[in-house]
Amino acid sequence: MKKIRLWIADDHLIVRKGLGHIVGTCPEFVVAGESEDGAGTLLAVKKKNFDLLLLDLSMPDGGIGLISQLRSSWPALPILVLTMHSEPHLAARAIQAGATGFVTKDAGAEILLVAIRTVAAGGRFMDPRLTNALLFERLDSSEPLPEMLSPRERSILEHLARGANIKEIAAQFGRSAKTVSVQKSRLMRKLGLENNVELFEYAKRHGFGLL
Repeated sequence: MKKIRLWIADDHLIVRKGLGHIVGTCPEFVVAGESEDGAGTLLAVKKKNFDLLLLDLSMPDGGIGLISQLRSSWPALPILVLTMHSEPHLAARAIQAGATGFVTKDAGAEILLVAIRTVAAGGRFMDPRLTNALLFERLDSSEPLPEMLSPRERSILEHLARGANIKEIAAQFGRSAKTVSVQKSRLMRKLGLENNVELFEYAKRHGFGLL
C-alpha cells in the first residue's frame, strides 16, 4: 500500500515532533519533512515531494496569506490547517482562502487522523466542535459577511487591521495610494461601515489582523 506523505509546517519543534509521533502510529502515513516558517514551506511545496500539507497558522510568514498563496500556485494541494485558534470566523476565513480542512490543536489524536485521511482522500474536514458554531454564527449574523468582499478588498482589510496605513498598503500592492483609498471606501460601503472605528471593530469581530 502506498503511504500518504505528510509535510508538517509549524514553528514549534515540540509540536512537530508530537505530530510526527501521532502520525507514526498509522502505517498508511509517513512524515516526508518539516518546516518552521512560510518561506521553508513554500520551498518544500515547490519540490512536490509530499501529498498533504499539515499547516500551522501562527508561524512566521504563515497565516491566511500563505494559504491563499499556496492555493493560487498549487490549486490541487491538500491543506489541513492545525492551529491553536478556535474562533469560528477564523476557520471560515482559512477555508475561504483555500484550506481543505481545519482542526484545532486541542482536538484529540483520533480527530486529527480522521481529518488527515479525509483531506488526503480529496474530501474536506472541519473540526466537529466548530461546525455548529460556524453555521449558527452565519444564520444569526445580521451584518454583511467578509465573503461579499473581493480578494483584494479582504487583503486591504487584513492590512488595515494589522495597523498598516494607505501608503504602506499601496507600496505592498504596487498601486497608487489613491487607488487603495478608493478600494477601502468601496469595501466600507459594502460592509455598511461609516468610519475607521467601525472598520476596526468589524475586522476584529471577523478575525482580521490576528494572523
